[in-house]
Amino acid sequence: MTDLAQELIAEKITKCAGALADLKRYREVGTLEYLRATPDIYFAVCYRFLTAIESLFDLGQFTLADVGVRAESQREVPVLLAKHTIITDDLADRFVRMYGFRNRLAHGYDSLSDEKVAEYLAKHLDDIESLLTVFQKGM
Repeated sequence: MTDLAQELIAEKITKCAGALADLKRYREVGTLEYLRATPDIYFAVCYRFLTAIESLFDLGQFTLADVGVRAESQREVPVLLAKHTIITDDLADRFVRMYGFRNRLAHGYDSLSDEKVAEYLAKHLDDIESLLTVFQKGM
């Protein structure tokens, strides 16, 4: 792996870890009612989710490249990571769902709701942390 690739990986790990730390802090107060009452926090939470999830997919691409595999699309990243036993099938399934959530955040689909953001904040930070741990160990 080149020095530039290692620098980019370190940057993505740092970005994801920072976003995750922020999300954990927001989780402490981030009830649905709180998010609705404080739109600035709601939008910060959405942005930090985008930052974390995008970083994880970039890290997945770097990891696959390191084993000589290239994903043709972001949706393919979790599947290939599981196929090459870098992550479990269960974690790959959660990573695929995370991609759908990311798309709703990024594109503002009607399927994105305050409830979904609050649910992800309350119940899915462990998924981000699990993936980040895999990539940190692998790099």
